[in-house]
Amino acid sequence: MFATHIPYRSAAPALQDLLGGQIDFYFDPGIGIPHVRAGRLKMHAVASATRSTLLPEIPTLAEVGVNDVEADTIFGIWTPASTPADVVARLNREINKALTVATVKQRFKDLGGEATPMGVAEFKAKIPAETSAFGSVIRFCNIKADA
Repeated sequence: MFATHIPYRSAAPALQDLLGGQIDFYFDPGIGIPHVRAGRLKMHAVASATRSTLLPEIPTLAEVGVNDVEADTIFGIWTPASTPADVVARLNREINKALTVATVKQRFKDLGGEATPMGVAEFKAKIPAETSAFGSVIRFCNIKADA
């Protein structure tokens, strides 16, 4: 089996093509989950290191025999490097507080994600691993940014 890469500008048009039968599969950041739950799509695996709490019955790629592939989507809030530490700390507290609100947590789930409050140091610690992993993919695939 082989696959042809079809570049989409976002996940939404890819999802529409999958639902419409124009493509056979795609890697999704989570927007397809409502269609999985409704029985319109079948999810074969998640690309995270562990099973998702949203769909715990779905195995990881490693569990289905695809090793060394892990791709979680991590969103963060960034500020200029010159932002005072007390301002960063307050932003962190307020954002983490918002991420515990039931409606916010539910919206994340509806979009296929999980709200994960964390401290500034914990978030910063994730950056080198993400940069390394995706930097390797970018270099291997010779991906260039649009000008």
